[in-house]
Amino acid sequence: MERKKSSRRRRRGRLSFLWKPLCVVVATAAMLVAVTFFFRVNHIEVTGMSRYSRQEVLDASGVELGRNLYFINKFEVKKALFTALPYVEEIRINRRLPDTLCIEVRECAAEAAVADGGGFWLLSANGKLLERTDTPDAPCVLFEGVTLTEPVVAEQADFGEESAYRAGVAFTLLREADRRGMRERMVSLDLSDDTALRLNYLNRFTVRLPWTSDVGYKLDTLDTVVNYLENNETGRIDLMTEGKASFIPQ
Repeated sequence: MERKKSSRRRRRGRLSFLWKPLCVVVATAAMLVAVTFFFRVNHIEVTGMSRYSRQEVLDASGVELGRNLYFINKFEVKKALFTALPYVEEIRINRRLPDTLCIEVRECAAEAAVADGGGFWLLSANGKLLERTDTPDAPCVLFEGVTLTEPVVAEQADFGEESAYRAGVAFTLLREADRRGMRERMVSLDLSDDTALRLNYLNRFTVRLPWTSDVGYKLDTLDTVVNYLENNETGRIDLMTEGKASFIPQ
């Protein structure tokens, strides 16, 4: 009698061991079926754009109504948008159940320009190539003394090994100037000098800055000096010495 009870317990133990993974498999299959047949894209919400239209964003995304929300590869969608729409700088893609895909974009502006043959390449403040044009927009800061290597729209600008560091400093200067409301006063940046970065400021001042410096601090110093001068004064502002600024009238 005891042997029969022990045998039944062993069988129940074996069945229990098999039943648990079977339940997991069935539950997983049920979830996959639910995800496959439900959560279809019926609405696509696009926000944040000003340069591009909603339809341009939709066309570039490649997302079609009826696709499953969870089978959409967000990385591929972002890549397609960045490539097709160069002025898009940041993208966020979220799912809102049960049937909405949300695409939020943040556009950038042309902040810099680099001469190329008979035209100019426009770049964002982070060095993204936006487009090639015959004439740069007025707010763009002209980068002088550098050339682009095989430029491609929507790709990062390549200035070659020799000029890469200088270009990086120049873009940092642009971003810091933008934070201080000073960028639109910048006309051009000459990157050709090994010893100093030369800035044409307000078409009134040639400003010399060292390559290895806190550009934010230098901009604060420049702003202080310019505010101290009269509106009709022109000349050179030298910021090469740490903690010191000098003005040489023209």
